[in-house]
Amino acid sequence: MSLPLSHVTPMDELMAEALSAFAADTLDSHWRGKEHDWVNRFAHCYLLKHCTPNGPLYDPGQIAIEVGVPQPPGYLAPATRRDLVIWASPGLTCWDAEWKPVHHPIAIVEWKVHRPGRRNRDQPREREWLRRYTEWQTTPVAYAVEINLGCTPNTLTCSRFHAGAEVDVWLHISTSPNPPTSP
Repeated sequence: MSLPLSHVTPMDELMAEALSAFAADTLDSHWRGKEHDWVNRFAHCYLLKHCTPNGPLYDPGQIAIEVGVPQPPGYLAPATRRDLVIWASPGLTCWDAEWKPVHHPIAIVEWKVHRPGRRNRDQPREREWLRRYTEWQTTPVAYAVEINLGCTPNTLTCSRFHAGAEVDVWLHISTSPNPPTSP
């Protein structure tokens, strides 16, 4: 696992811990799922464990899956759906009373799962969106998580976006190519 020594937001340490535990339990297992399955498993089995009264994630209602967020200028639609969103308060959405997307999350997590023989091709477009969004809204932090099951060892790589800046390999976890055997 690699992780920069300085954490810019309180969300960083929480995400690094949750993703590390998730990767340790999942990458070497025989569990299989498509992208939405990975997102749901991470949110319900790993991210929820990090709800603490004084942390950035203090209530399970802050976590939302496949919900709308405002889009940066230059996109046709005013809002788009993101895989996993963490709001500042429980039950918040991006919509105001006139159905305009005006509220912004504290974190966005986009996922890509590459399966053997099937590489997800939307990754560059979504990374560009995350760069543009965090340049436009400098407070939220965004993460692009990639699970690669089409290589040996299996890997989880996470890029981090904040204030328009990107750390391409913010977190990298790979499975052991030769798991230890019992004597």
